[in-house]
Amino acid sequence: MKDNEAVEAVKEIRVMMEKSSRFLSFSGTSAILIGVYALAGAFIVHRIILSVEDIPGYSVPGWIGIVPDIVLVALIVFVLSLVTILFFSAPKARKMNSSFVSGVAYRTFLNFFLPLATGGVFCLALLVRGEAGIIAPVMLLFYGLSLINASKYTYGSIFWLGCGQLLLGLICAFFPGTGLLLWSIGFGVLHIIYGIYFYFRVERESAA
Repeated sequence: MKDNEAVEAVKEIRVMMEKSSRFLSFSGTSAILIGVYALAGAFIVHRIILSVEDIPGYSVPGWIGIVPDIVLVALIVFVLSLVTILFFSAPKARKMNSSFVSGVAYRTFLNFFLPLATGGVFCLALLVRGEAGIIAPVMLLFYGLSLINASKYTYGSIFWLGCGQLLLGLICAFFPGTGLLLWSIGFGVLHIIYGIYFYFRVERESAA
């Protein structure tokens, strides 16, 4: 009997330590929805590109005309993703009797957004310099680094999602012309797969 009580006490201490040192309000549902948003955005961008390719004699400088549309789609996907994370994470934090706005949350988001913001500025510089062809691998690489950097303060499995993004980014860098496809796999398919895994293997087991 005392052994069982000791085991339960250790479990409670472990849970308390995890809550105080890790951001555990992440939701698998939000990851799935982010993947869906990314696939929808990639489809829209694909249609925008096709509309340009269908115009005979459309010169390379003419591609500059569709850049604002592509950037707008990317911003919409990003904002929707951010809102979705907040929408699902805040209620989960309340259910876990923990504060969504805490030092752990700040550290997690800082370690995530610092590399991501750096990558965003770098992509903007590439766009200004006319190096749009390597923006897709750069986005995947910096996003992967952001996930790996933030995984130290949240669920460790996010580390492997980041590694998947890095791998796709490196492949994309060596194979020009595959940017949109690999971007769709990284931001879309991998997110959906990870979200399903996280929901069934982490969230449901924790709830049980």
